[in-house]
Amino acid sequence: MQQHLLAQVKSVAAANDTRVLILTGAGRAFCAGGDHSMRHEAISGPRRRQEIRRDYHETMRCLMEMSVPVIAAVNGIAAGFGAGLVALCDVVVMGEGAFLSDPHVKFDLSADPVAQLMWPRLASPIVARELLLSGRQVDAREALSLGLANKVCPRGEELAVSLELAKVFLELPPAGIAATKRSLSRKLIEEFEDLFVATSGTP
Repeated sequence: MQQHLLAQVKSVAAANDTRVLILTGAGRAFCAGGDHSMRHEAISGPRRRQEIRRDYHETMRCLMEMSVPVIAAVNGIAAGFGAGLVALCDVVVMGEGAFLSDPHVKFDLSADPVAQLMWPRLASPIVARELLLSGRQVDAREALSLGLANKVCPRGEELAVSLELAKVFLELPPAGIAATKRSLSRKLIEEFEDLFVATSGTP
């Protein structure tokens, strides 16, 4: 699934006619994070671990370099890798009942590099430390109050609300948006690369 997502993100990034990207989940979750079988594969096989980390790195880097606005329509749990995806989006819409969580520490792993990078910027350093070191869940209302989300909507309306927000970007000249995104992402990419190298855990 990570490889499929990476292929889709690359396809969107390469398309000349794309103006907005909306990320959402199918079913009850935005992204439930990695399963235990993937973690065991990563621990037992160095080649598999490198493959997982490569896919993670390419996906996050591609999202950072995206020249169009990215909206997260969070329709349920967004944990681990999913929390990182949400943190990189330009606009975050969360449905009632949805929540963010980076539970890596509960599995004896370092917190997600993107969550480490973005949560202190979006919320505050002291709040981000508590969330990353405890791995606790942050529901939609708390995420909004902390600065980790832009809007909260009734469950099931996440995509509809996101599509309405996308219309704002469709009415704006794309060159200005692209230039602003490049400026905002430049420093983030540098810090992400440093964090990725320093992080020994598997996303």
